[in-house]
Amino acid sequence: MTVKNDRVAGHLLALITITIWGTTFVATKTLLRDYDALQIMLMRFFLAWVVLLLLTRRIERPAGLKGEAGIFALSLSGVSLYYFFENTALTYTLASNVSIILAAAPIFTAVLAHIFTKDEKLTRQIWAGFVIAIAGVVLVVFNGTYVLKLNPLGDALSILAALSWGIYSVLLKKYVGRYDSLFLTRRMAFYAVIVTAPFAVWGKGLPPLEPLAKGENLFCLLFLGILGSALCYVAWNKAIQRIGLVNTNNYIYLNPFVTMVAAAIVLDEKITGAGFAGAVLIVGGIIVSEYRGRGPLLGAFYPKEYRNSTYEIDFEELYRKGYRGILFDIDNTLVPHDAPATQQSVELFGRLHAMGFATCLISNNKEPRVTPFAEAMKTPYVYKADKPSRKGYQEGMKRMGTDLSNTLFVGDQLFTDVWGANRSGLYSILVKPMDPKEEIQIVLKRYLEKVVLFFYLREQGR
Repeated sequence: MTVKNDRVAGHLLALITITIWGTTFVATKTLLRDYDALQIMLMRFFLAWVVLLLLTRRIERPAGLKGEAGIFALSLSGVSLYYFFENTALTYTLASNVSIILAAAPIFTAVLAHIFTKDEKLTRQIWAGFVIAIAGVVLVVFNGTYVLKLNPLGDALSILAALSWGIYSVLLKKYVGRYDSLFLTRRMAFYAVIVTAPFAVWGKGLPPLEPLAKGENLFCLLFLGILGSALCYVAWNKAIQRIGLVNTNNYIYLNPFVTMVAAAIVLDEKITGAGFAGAVLIVGGIIVSEYRGRGPLLGAFYPKEYRNSTYEIDFEELYRKGYRGILFDIDNTLVPHDAPATQQSVELFGRLHAMGFATCLISNNKEPRVTPFAEAMKTPYVYKADKPSRKGYQEGMKRMGTDLSNTLFVGDQLFTDVWGANRSGLYSILVKPMDPKEEIQIVLKRYLEKVVLFFYLREQGR
């Protein structure tokens, strides 16, 4: 296998593993009707141990006292303590708090790897990717419903869970190339059973077998034990071998998104616009973290011009340059958020039309917001444009009768307006938002925009 194919395989293994881990909550939730968390953990890893024992072609000798101690430490940090802290945290604090804090595991891993290993560098890209991805995680976890309630004990336990995973990841780097992945994961599962069994007995006792007579319980246990534990840990270890410790752990950012999608499919929970925006930011954060190319990392979000206000743009000069069509965003570009058309905006469009410009509004808002505004401005419009998708921009040009060579775009958001315009090949102009009072998901994105604008303005010498 070539180096390139080896890396592709590593990314696929990490993605498949996170996809499965992100759906295990459904199986766990089902089993919790008849078992407690320790009983589920005991059954899950006992089954994983049996499956891996059957898959192992030969029975390796013990790894020696030092080797076995290291594998025990792996099992303790990456299995027993991780799940203990996570499950206990859920009894004290909100599930949303736990999800967000656990999603920070990649940065714990990166910091620990930077301290204790020589070949893992803590770059600016990793930090920038972390900020972007965590903002996305927040949007995905809340999914349009923002309830923030801090609990010091529960949140501290969540941090310990993320730290445990970071320790496991750093330790794993030492052993993943030394032992066969099946052997390593099998021994980890064995030690997880040894550690968990006494606590399970001390709690509610060994798990009874009668509930497994229910088909759904048996299926969920098989899913958790075979896929979620045995095969996923093996795949994760192999991914680390191929693409490295930090790159593999970056996929943990996707876990809340996979959970959100699974909840939508299985539990019929709705995915909101905030959830979708969060997914985009998570993927963007992973890309930024793993960026190793040349040129401006954030260049895709850079506007061609940056102005204080739409009303300060020199449209006469743009007309002389050959532009004949202008696509406009509405909220915070022409008027404050949710405000009706103003005399200033109406006069601007009248002046543009008199100059010979065709105009069109493209907004991600729904028709009741966009239609009356467009009627007041006497201009065509595209509602639910799904920016940064290209389709809204293309439809706007179609309605104006213009093309890429003579059309420009004006908007106030980098990650929807400008990015979409740049993706479409349009001349993009970013303006400062007119009103600081915005929806929470936009407020979060504004903080990320400040990071991008810092680098943009520095490159512009401003």
